[in-house]
Amino acid sequence: MFKRFLMNQFLAILCAILIFSQSSIPGEKIPQVGLLSYDKLIHAGIYFVFAFALAHALRHQNWFPYLKDHWFICTLLFATLFAISDETHQLFVPKRSADIVDLNADVFGIVLATLLFRWFPTKPLGDPKKPDPLV
Repeated sequence: MFKRFLMNQFLAILCAILIFSQSSIPGEKIPQVGLLSYDKLIHAGIYFVFAFALAHALRHQNWFPYLKDHWFICTLLFATLFAISDETHQLFVPKRSADIVDLNADVFGIVLATLLFRWFPTKPLGDPKKPDPLV
């Protein structure tokens, strides 16, 4: 059971770690792009992947039945709170700042991914009929 849990949660955990680590990079070490910046599209895309992975993780776990039953609202809530904490975290990183427009792009990606997951749900990873050797 733990192996299946880990298989279904891994991408969401990895995304959260990567977002946090990227947000910890000081502003002067981030490469500058030209006039046509795709920054907001990148924000929306990163949080799209994170929210889709989080929806999959919440929907296909059995340890917390409430989260499984209410995965839609929990995905929106948890991912948005994570985005808010990420923007707040950037206030404490040298030469970085929080930006409400970035947060809006993050939430756009979150909502889009959550709706897409509702329309096209994924199947759980791992065979629930097979015994898990890690239990």
